[in-house]
Amino acid sequence: MLRKLLPHITIVMCLMYVVFFCIDRVNSAMAFIDNEITKWLLLALCLISIVDALWLIADERRKARRRQERLAAKKRAARAGSR
Repeated sequence: MLRKLLPHITIVMCLMYVVFFCIDRVNSAMAFIDNEITKWLLLALCLISIVDALWLIADERRKARRRQERLAAKKRAARAGSR
């Protein structure tokens, strides 16, 4: 569940930061970027992005390993069949 939800949370938080940046450029008195809450949100975004990236890397490595195992099994089967 969390694995499917994490990318969506990351997208929403990134869009929040884009909006904060735009509002802060138009009206700097609102101080969206230089705010304690924004700093904590940035930390959360960074941590969520790291976890999401690690899960993606792990999934890609697992898929590559399965592909290699299937290819090796096909080669063994082809060698056994040609004998």
